[in-house]
Amino acid sequence: MSNATHRPATKADQPKLVALYNAIIAEGGFSADLSPYSLAQRQPWFNEHQSAPFQIHVVEIDQQILGYFYFSTWRGGRAALSQVAEVSYYLSKQARGKGLGHFMLEQAERIAQDSGLRYLLAILLETNTASRSLLEKSGFSLAGLLPEIADLGERRCGQLIMYKKLQRIEE
Repeated sequence: MSNATHRPATKADQPKLVALYNAIIAEGGFSADLSPYSLAQRQPWFNEHQSAPFQIHVVEIDQQILGYFYFSTWRGGRAALSQVAEVSYYLSKQARGKGLGHFMLEQAERIAQDSGLRYLLAILLETNTASRSLLEKSGFSLAGLLPEIADLGERRCGQLIMYKKLQRIEE
């Protein structure tokens, strides 16, 4: 998407991010969260993701937020895993199938490499076949399946753990 941009999220973006995520929760099958969040409930999450490389990045076209991505520490506090991060990404329903997911992962990988991260993990519901396909096309490999671990109310499903070793940037 040549007209897509990304930038770090600001406090003013918080209501849009919460609304986008709540819409994804309502769709079902894309998140293990089952109930919508209030702005106040999401404040700690937003506060935790203010420092590079763990910032939230919004993806926009014509200054309209269509999605966002961010990193989380993997097994925080364990020095041997300090170069590993989990990448999470979400797109509004109307933005899917237009190349924005690929754009987000490209940008996330660039930020991760520039920050010295060596591995990215993605954890997703087994039912999220579109995300799995996107990750595979982006070079992620399946590391494991936690079968039937997610109780979605009307059904149970597994979680996939996927990973990608990032290319080292030569100095």
